[in-house]
Amino acid sequence: MSGRAIARSLDLSQGGVAHWLRGETAPKPATLARVERLLELEPGTLARPLGYAVVTEDPEGRAMNVTEAIKAEQRLGAREKALLLTIYRELLRQYGATDAPKE
Repeated sequence: MSGRAIARSLDLSQGGVAHWLRGETAPKPATLARVERLLELEPGTLARPLGYAVVTEDPEGRAMNVTEAIKAEQRLGAREKALLLTIYRELLRQYGATDAPKE
């Protein structure tokens, strides 16, 4: 797919997409996720090489927050999930986050 077609499909400027393709700039993570979906790529195919974290989506396509993603991770047991949630909450507390999960 051409840069022009990507820009048109995602309602982006052709100039902006051209800058990405020349390596002059990088798209924002959310835009990059849209490009991956458009190109039918696995999530993270383009994002990981740019150093972006891969955003996990729930079945309705809504981006999950960290707490939801930990709870949804099927490869972890209850103990591992509880440990990760505890560490996450403590980091938020230490860095003064005002939206720390209360669960």
